[in-house]
Amino acid sequence: MEARLLSTFLLLPILLGAAAAAAASTDFVKKSCSTTTYPSLCYSSLSPYAGAINSDPWKLGSYALKVSLSYANKATAAITGQSKSTSLTKAEKAAVEQCEETMADSVDHLKQSVQVMSAIVQARSSGSSSTASATSNLEFQVSNVKTYASAAITDYSTCLDGLEEMKVRAGLKKQIVKWETAVERLTSNALSLVNKLNY
Repeated sequence: MEARLLSTFLLLPILLGAAAAAAASTDFVKKSCSTTTYPSLCYSSLSPYAGAINSDPWKLGSYALKVSLSYANKATAAITGQSKSTSLTKAEKAAVEQCEETMADSVDHLKQSVQVMSAIVQARSSGSSSTASATSNLEFQVSNVKTYASAAITDYSTCLDGLEEMKVRAGLKKQIVKWETAVERLTSNALSLVNKLNY
């Protein structure tokens, strides 16, 4: 009994420390998200990764881009499913196929941004970003991340513009707009977090 109590007593500081670290990471995500365009969406999408982010703004940006990419893949699959529907009119099929194409482009752009950002995070964790040349290269890489994310947002706008220009049933338009808007907002939040990085 005494041994068990001693063991619990010795583990208590470790458990409390872990809980405090988890709370700090969650607070960090919440505070960082408060300055984005869609703070509630930002927090709800990134808080599950708070432990892995560990109060690191670079990891936060990286996870934000990964979440955007994940949802973009789901949205693309859903739109692809819609494009195969036999009930679409000619105009609807053209509009949906345009959205399918632009979403595929956005997925490619987000993949590129995720790859570059992941490489940055890895380089920083290994301590290989301390020299002047490394800093210059970092600026170039972050610029690429921003360019790719911005291009993805432009792709979403192209899809939505097409839906407005063509005759598409309200229900179908509403569903596609819902997917597109969610991805656009997630990507906008990710870009906002990347824009705030200091280097």
